[in-house]
Amino acid sequence: MRSMIRAFGWAAACALALVPDPVVAATDTAADVARLQSEMERLKQELADQRQLILQLMQAEQQRYDVVLKMLRSGGGAGADLPPLPPPPSPSSIAMSPKSASSAGDAGKDGGASGHEAATVTGKVRSSGGAIGEAYVYIDGLRSSARGHTIEVKQRDKQFAPRVLVVPLGTKLVFPNADTVIHNVFSTAPGNSFDLGSVKRGETSPPVVLLKPGPVEIFCNIHSKMRADVLVVPNNHWTRVAADGSFSLSGVPVGSRKIVLWSPTLKPISQQVDVTPKGGTVTFTSEAMSARPHLNKRGQAYGSYDE
Repeated sequence: MRSMIRAFGWAAACALALVPDPVVAATDTAADVARLQSEMERLKQELADQRQLILQLMQAEQQRYDVVLKMLRSGGGAGADLPPLPPPPSPSSIAMSPKSASSAGDAGKDGGASGHEAATVTGKVRSSGGAIGEAYVYIDGLRSSARGHTIEVKQRDKQFAPRVLVVPLGTKLVFPNADTVIHNVFSTAPGNSFDLGSVKRGETSPPVVLLKPGPVEIFCNIHSKMRADVLVVPNNHWTRVAADGSFSLSGVPVGSRKIVLWSPTLKPISQQVDVTPKGGTVTFTSEAMSARPHLNKRGQAYGSYDE
């Protein structure tokens, strides 16, 4: 947290340092003035990104505090299991504006492309094990300023609804309990692990902030058959695969792009595709994957109460 705040202050200092002196500005060429204005806009966007990241970290800390407070009020002792605090997102997972991402290295990935051109990627998904099911494709390696919202994942009839979800980085999930029994929602996904403790009938859990791109498997510590699969995407370049296996992904920046196929029922697979101004095509052939048995939040087998 301290390092992120220092980075925020450093960026602010840089922005102030770039403000042109009135005397010097008077003699600058129009091109120099335009360059300084462009640099100022970029730094302002980076400052906004840094501020948003600090807010996300504060939300994660508040989430842990709320859970601990709830446990203390319910009589939890010092030896009770506490949910781990989600680790700060790594630099590679920080959401950036398209312009900042380009200046950070996307231009190299584009092979010299300006970054302003975009095209449509079309493709086909085949499964060697039968039906495709609910599948998605997305672009990895790009960051955007897209921000997540608060989404409800209901607990009803001892199931999660929805069971499959795709959300942008920074999304907050809450879990209302519409059942007559207690639920304990948790996940052990690296970078997005959490344990919400007991949530009674009619209650809604504290929010969970998803800070790292990738799949997140969510379970109930009491009912082993409850499962939800969430894909956290790093940008807005994603789409659902149609029932016939076809997909079309528009607005993809020109350059060498990593296209990823994800589904709870298919083995994940990716391909590197050269996207030209005319577009790009890709074909995925994946294998069906059945749900694997999982352990409870303590890494143990479920007990006798497992309905």
